[in-house]
Parts: sequence; structure tokens; C-alpha cells
Amino acid sequence: MKKNIFVSQALFYIIFSVLVGSVTAEEGGRIHIGNLKVIPGLKIQEVYDDNIYLANGTNDSYEAKESDWIFHIKPEVTFDYTFHERGGLKLAYFGDLAYYGEYSSNDWQKHEVLFDLDYKAPGGFIVGINNTYVNTDDPYSTANDYKLGVPLTKRWYNDMAGKVGYEFSRRFRVLAFYNFFKQDYKEEVDFTQDYRVNEVGMGVEVRLLPKTWGFVRYHFGERDYYTHPPGTGVTESNDSDFDSQRVNLGINWDTRAKLSGEVNFGYLWKKYDNVYDSNGDPYEDKDTWIASTFVSYKATDKTGVSLNITRALRESYSDTNEYFTDTGIGITLQQKFMDKFTLTPGVSYSNNDYNKPDNESREDNNYRANIDLDYQIQDWLKAGVGYAYDRKDSNYLEYDYTDNRFMISLSGIY
Repeated sequence: MKKNIFVSQALFYIIFSVLVGSVTAEEGGRIHIGNLKVIPGLKIQEVYDDNIYLANGTNDSYEAKESDWIFHIKPEVTFDYTFHERGGLKLAYFGDLAYYGEYSSNDWQKHEVLFDLDYKAPGGFIVGINNTYVNTDDPYSTANDYKLGVPLTKRWYNDMAGKVGYEFSRRFRVLAFYNFFKQDYKEEVDFTQDYRVNEVGMGVEVRLLPKTWGFVRYHFGERDYYTHPPGTGVTESNDSDFDSQRVNLGINWDTRAKLSGEVNFGYLWKKYDNVYDSNGDPYEDKDTWIASTFVSYKATDKTGVSLNITRALRESYSDTNEYFTDTGIGITLQQKFMDKFTLTPGVSYSNNDYNKPDNESREDNNYRANIDLDYQIQDWLKAGVGYAYDRKDSNYLEYDYTDNRFMISLSGIY
């Protein structure tokens, strides 16, 4: 009954979208108020997931695989203000409301607010602020896979990246950076994931080609775990706070180039504040190469390809000395055909190498693949089907899983 109610609501939204979309399509498909564009959107999606808890499928009841249908309603709205030839200001909201067919106690919501300012003054002054706030209880974890697959893990995080600088003669830029990140879990049992990061940096960019820039950047950062519940044995004198320094080199492109994104490789040094963790095990300072590369190439109006390469050190908890090296690569192809259809296949692989002792070593291999087919019904309305495959192979059996998801959706952005 509950699912039927949501399906009825979804049908109402579709009809409403079609009616509103028909009006706006005649007006050009966008709402304009001077330099301001208001862009509302809505996506409804039905997903069949054959392993909603990402269990390994053993006979143990805790690891039994369960499947379900999950219905998503994803509203969004973007306010986009353009500074003529000088950049822009965006404020956006993205929502995801998920409703399970059988396991309705797992229903979750995700709310995301984005603020983005990018401005370059006529004299060469540059300022940029990008801030993302997310409040969610979805089961998809964070970068360190904490409670991956566990429903209703309530948390929020705020991720801000700021820069100011100056461009000389359109050939040379000097920039200063400030980044801030904070993550907070609602339940005290998840206190090992509560932390904040402050990072400052500076960089130089040089124009190499008309639309290509080379850069070098230096950052110094501090991570502080700020929750220490009484009785846990975790204090400021044994938690996994650390300082980090990193140097990055790479190239990026102006937004109107066929190539977009950034090639970014570097080196990281991490030094812990404390000598021992709450279990009496010593912390191990670490240095290694890192990467944060994402490049898209638009070969033709109908064909595009993107490549991402990542490498990072990821902390597991505030109460242990455990961390892992996360190294990954992925590629996605986008191909339009017959005017109305777009096919998007993608594959990725990552390796998680943990710093456990040799006799307890842990290594995870993660494999992902997806394929999506979209049909453009109108310039503001499209339908899609998709499939996603996700597998983790670990030498610790309890972390293994295989997940298959089948999706069908209808979305409109006007």
C-alpha cells in the first residue's frame, strides 16, 4: 500500500512536469530573470537491488543477501547567476528520497546544498568559493567505507574549498587556498568518524597553450578528531589526529576547451600527533605519492570519454592506528546515436591496501561496471534504463560482497 501511494505521487509529478515543461519549452526551456537562470528538475527512479545490505551471502543470518525494490524521488533546483564574461554564482539543492518496497524501515533521505562562486575581475583579481553541505542517512558510507551497506547511518558533512589570487597578463597566476571539511555522525557509537580538517596552501599557474595551464601547489593541513565519549578510552592524547603536507603538479584546461578537468599528481607526508593509539599500538608516519585526476575529452558533438585516477591515504577510525592506501582508475564513454539516444558505459577498479601486520594483512579489490541508455523525449525530458555491478574481493571474507542493480528512470530539467 505504501509503495502504491508513492507511485501515485510520482505519476502526479510526471504529469505536472509535462505540463510545466510544455510551457517552458515554448519559452526556450529555461526561466530567465535578467542574468539569473532558475533551473528546476525532478527525477523518479525505480531500482531493483539484489543485495541491499552488501552482504557476503554466507549462511550466517547477519550476512544473508536480501533483495528489494527501491523507489527514488529526486527533486532539484539551481539558481545560476552569470557575471558577464567574469564567472558566475550558483546556489543549488539536490534531494534523494528513497522508499523500499519490502524493507520499508530502511527508507532514507539525502539532502545536498551547493554554493559555488567563481569570479575574475577585469584587473586580474580572482576569487572562488565552493561549498557543499550534505545531510543523509543513506547506506553508501564515505570514502573509508565505514558501515558500508548499513541502513540509517545518520550523518552530515560540509566540504568547502576557497581560493583568492591574481592573474598577470593572462599568462601567470598566483593563488592562495583555504579548505575546510567537517563530518559529524548523529549516534555516539559512530564517534570514531567525527572529525574536522583545516588546510591552507599556495600555488602558481602558468599558461602553456591558449587553453591549457600548468600548476604547482603546496598545502599544509590538520585533521582533528573532536569526539571522545567517556568510557571509550579515546582521548586527545591517543586519538589519530595528524598533520599533513602535500605537493601537487599538473595541468588543467579552460572551460571551453575540448579537454576539461585536471591532471593532478603529487606527494603526501602524514605525521601523527600522538605516539600510541587507544589500544597501545604505535602510530606510523607515512609518505607516498597521491593522485586526484579527472579528465574529460569531447571528441565530437556525439562522442565523449572521461578518465579518472585516484590515490589517497584514508584513515579508518579515531581509536586505532589503521589506515589504508586507496588506488583507483576508471573510464567512462558517452556516445549519442540516432539523435535521441545516449549510451554511457563505464568501468572502474580500485585497490585498498591496509597497514595491518604481515600476519593479519588485509587487501581489498573493488570492481565496478555500469551501463546506461537514455532516450531524449524532449529537450527537457528524458527516460533511461541502466545496470550497475559492484564487487569487493577481500582476503577477509566478512568484507566480500557482490551487488547487481537494475534501474529505470524518468527525469526532467527545464
